[in-house]
Amino acid sequence: MYSGQTKIAYVLPEYNERTDTHLYYNYELIKDASYKLDIFVVAEKAEGVFNLGTPYRAQKHRKGFMRFFEIFWILFSLRGKGYNNFYVHYSYYGALAAWLASKIRGGRVFYWNCGMPWLFKRPSFEESVFRFILKHTILVTGTESLAKEYQKRYRVRDYRILSNWVDADRLRPRESKEATKSWFGLKAENKIVLFAHHLSERKGADLIPKIAEAFPGVYFLVAGEGPSKDYLLEEALKSVAIIRVLGGVPNSDIAPYLQAADVFIMPSREEGLPHVILDTMAAGTPFVAADVGGTKDLVPRGYENFLCESGNVDCFQNKIKKLLEDKEIYNSFREACFKKALEFGREKAIRDFIALF
Repeated sequence: MYSGQTKIAYVLPEYNERTDTHLYYNYELIKDASYKLDIFVVAEKAEGVFNLGTPYRAQKHRKGFMRFFEIFWILFSLRGKGYNNFYVHYSYYGALAAWLASKIRGGRVFYWNCGMPWLFKRPSFEESVFRFILKHTILVTGTESLAKEYQKRYRVRDYRILSNWVDADRLRPRESKEATKSWFGLKAENKIVLFAHHLSERKGADLIPKIAEAFPGVYFLVAGEGPSKDYLLEEALKSVAIIRVLGGVPNSDIAPYLQAADVFIMPSREEGLPHVILDTMAAGTPFVAADVGGTKDLVPRGYENFLCESGNVDCFQNKIKKLLEDKEIYNSFREACFKKALEFGREKAIRDFIALF
């Protein structure tokens, strides 16, 4: 690690290299950026070996103000060692602790939040804390359009844009989907529709059985964990499609699932700038997705018609059918996906992250 003049305390809600969430990309970014920046990571919860190549502190996952005071004390101490930039990924308590440390000892607080938080209610105290954080820190989010929504709804005073990114080399398409399907015990003619996300209504997991009704004999592979898992397991027994609920798949292992799939679906009701769409494009797999959050900013030009209104099952069915039956459109969309993914590469992400400070 190179210890330069720029020192950053980076607060993560969790460190787990086997995570099936987008946090995996944060770990990769920290590893690469630590060659140019002096980064000290504070993880609220850590599992396994902490392998970021940079100093760190891991906390027990305590609740409420105990967690706040522990994070505050670490950040307060780091500020005394010259760490004058606090970068917080989603954590309410981490952002509040960073704000207080900066008020006492100076410094800047960058708070990453990328989604549509206004769609879902939270307890009044949490909502107040969230609004306070957005007003008193520098918001970092994925697109200009999302930033404007945060400004309108939360009166955000200052913001920066930092796009999500994808490791196209790790996920790039294989020469043959058919060969990759054999890893799952499937034949070349078997069609696969993949969902890989948190199993919740927020991510539209409850819509999968309804979408699958139109596709008897098609394999719907569902990767993820969450509150909708039991519902999906029950519905899988009744479906004319073949729904396999696989459980969580670590992001580090997701490549063959994306490469084997014929179509990826994202029927979310809420998104920011979804990593899952970047991942599936990097694997050269066409997709049908809900037109929510910043998803439209990721779609290759000319293929916007593969976005559907959130909750529109008929649209999802029609677009999936189009991709499975029209080979010409399928192949052109597949090529466009991979080219588009290359615009969101690792090198640019590192440069943009460093430029924040």
